Amino acid sequence: MKMRQVLAMGMIAALTAGMATAISAAGSQDTASVRGTAKNEAKKPYTDYSVRARNVQQGQIGGTTQLDSDGNFSLANLAPAQYAVELLNRDGKVVCTEGPFNLAQQLAKDNVNISCNKVPAAWWLIGAAAAAGITAGVLTASSAQ
Repeated sequence: MKMRQVLAMGMIAALTAGMATAISAAGSQDTASVRGTAKNEAKKPYTDYSVRARNVQQGQIGGTTQLDSDGNFSLANLAPAQYAVELLNRDGKVVCTEGPFNLAQQLAKDNVNISCNKVPAAWWLIGAAAAAGITAGVLTASSAQ
């Protein structure tokens, strides 16, 4: 009988320690943040513009904030994921986007500069792939004749 009591007490201690660890881990989940500026794309008064972080996998908005009087923004307490940062005008229309940023691997992304005038790298890759496809088609047609 004494052996059963010792085993029962040991199991209770192990379960209690496991639950305490799980509760502690759940309570201390890491959050992500992104900070930067949009003053090159927004017009004064900057506070008429807002910035939001959109989770690119789920399409959900992770957070929204107004630009400050200097055209800067800071979005904190985001769940770790990949986010695109969207600049919105006073009517809520997307002016332009920046990213995506992998805030699951790097929890803090600072110095984001929202710039609508630059061509995203993805567009360069698509253009290069299209050019390669056209070149391959021309070469195939030429060698067939």
